[in-house]
Amino acid sequence: MIKNSSTGRNLTLALLSSTLCLQVAPAVSQSKLEEVVVTAQKREQNLQDVGISVTAFTGNQLRELGFTNSVDIVAHTPNVEVTGAGGGVINTFSIRGVTQNDFSAAQESPIAVYVDDVYISQNFVTGFSLFDLQRVEVLRGPQGTLFGRNATGGLVHYISEKPTQEFGGFVDVTVGEEGRQRVEGAISGAFTDSISGRLSGVYNESDGLIDNRIGNDLMQQDDYSVRGQLLFQPSDTLDILVKGLYADEDSARGGYSHRVGFDGEFAKDPGATDFFGYNSGGDPFKGSYDFDGYKEVDLSTLTVNVDWELGEFSFVSITNYQDIDHQYGEDSDASPNDVYNYEADDDVDQISQEFRLSWDGDSWRWVAGLYYMDIDAEYATFQSGQEFFGPGFIYDLGAEQDTETIAVFGQAEIDLTDTLALTMGARFNRDEKDFKFSELGVKLYSDDFSDDDWAGIIQLDYRPNDDWLWYVGVNRGIKSGGFNMPLGPPADFSTFPYDGETLYAYEGGFKSTLWDTTRLNMSVFYYDYDDYQAYTFDGFVPLLFNASADTVGAELELVTNPIAGLEIMLGAGWIDADVDDLPSSISPSGEEDAVLA
Repeated sequence: MIKNSSTGRNLTLALLSSTLCLQVAPAVSQSKLEEVVVTAQKREQNLQDVGISVTAFTGNQLRELGFTNSVDIVAHTPNVEVTGAGGGVINTFSIRGVTQNDFSAAQESPIAVYVDDVYISQNFVTGFSLFDLQRVEVLRGPQGTLFGRNATGGLVHYISEKPTQEFGGFVDVTVGEEGRQRVEGAISGAFTDSISGRLSGVYNESDGLIDNRIGNDLMQQDDYSVRGQLLFQPSDTLDILVKGLYADEDSARGGYSHRVGFDGEFAKDPGATDFFGYNSGGDPFKGSYDFDGYKEVDLSTLTVNVDWELGEFSFVSITNYQDIDHQYGEDSDASPNDVYNYEADDDVDQISQEFRLSWDGDSWRWVAGLYYMDIDAEYATFQSGQEFFGPGFIYDLGAEQDTETIAVFGQAEIDLTDTLALTMGARFNRDEKDFKFSELGVKLYSDDFSDDDWAGIIQLDYRPNDDWLWYVGVNRGIKSGGFNMPLGPPADFSTFPYDGETLYAYEGGFKSTLWDTTRLNMSVFYYDYDDYQAYTFDGFVPLLFNASADTVGAELELVTNPIAGLEIMLGAGWIDADVDDLPSSISPSGEEDAVLA
């Protein structure tokens, strides 16, 4: 069996992704594109007025396109992919080739995931069901000034529908093959003139996509999520939104297809067997797995959002608490033989607090804020298998990591003339991490570090008329350093820590409204990294380390509504990335081709 994992140097990788989507909407009296409002700069703006490469999906578009999972959006977003491990258990977005390939639960991604202005730090809970959403925003390029130190490559933001005074609701039922059942619904309305509420939820079930001849089928789904919201509006200037969410999953998500490898490639002989004489038969959706895979998640989160208008100023406070329990197991050898099984058990508590103050003047628009976050996490892995460890032996490794972040940030947009605006911003961030690593209950390594760094932006926006926006700027993005969590003790403990990475992004582009029915947006960019966090998987030692890298690329998006009821979305993206001087102990030459994605 071969699993794709490689490292290398001097790689040039070109990716071309294009999408064409036709969707039929309810008939309207005329063909005209709907105005899309986004909060990419922490305030509501028309999509075409934001000098950032943004793809936004409205709630109606998400339904018409059939998106039911958070990662489905990559199908219609240029230069955006999703990577991960365990058949969708670990999900990490890749934007313009920037991603995190390490499947260790302790690692945070350079693509930040937000839900209702709240950062989701754990990659094993980013593959959630989409339900009752107002919109999704995908922001490309560093977003560290306003969104934090782990948004080097960009971010994906999911925004829920909010409570309404008007009574309403819906139920959506889907039934499909392989036992698929999906029920989504919501109800919203007023309790009093100043209090309204919304209750929404989703339930998913399926029998599994991979037929296990000797045990439980794999890629099964069994999960549900419930979101409750109360909106208090004691005055015209004060909104207090309290949101609670509970999600539960008891699935068999993971599943690998068995392929026989020979001399670094897949075996050409369809009858070839692995070391233990097994051949799956060639059907990727059938196999024999002696270890029953599973994925169990218990997630609770509570958010209090205060939005207060204070004369010419606006004050926002976002308080969040997350409690996450996660267990996962897989038959890593994907065979009926007891070779190697992998299990993980993670317990995470996260709290965060953000304060923002903003002001829109005649020629100034600015926002300033403070941010605090603490992640208290315990991670454990359990490895077994008679061929690797002997009969009945379970090899357990554990890590405790406490992450504390505090930041102060600000950004201002200044009108230099009637058509030219200057944007300047900076974020000063301090990260502190305390890390402990143990083997079979015995502590082998402990360390801590603090990291002070800054993100910033300077950009010019030129708007000759209402239909065109040209922008060019430089953005400094940062990603925090950390500690590796290998599947076995490394030969050299000095490889545990790795430094933070810095990305200097140079970008220009335009946004245009060609007609009332058509939008055309384009951007080009060049990325230059310091201490790029590269990844290798050498034997059983997944390892993040610092290297040099640069990327050049572009993306183009066209949205048009040529006739009433018909919307066409076209997107294309291209990147060319280099990662230099990556050491490798796998090949005799010490060099291998790699993929920056």
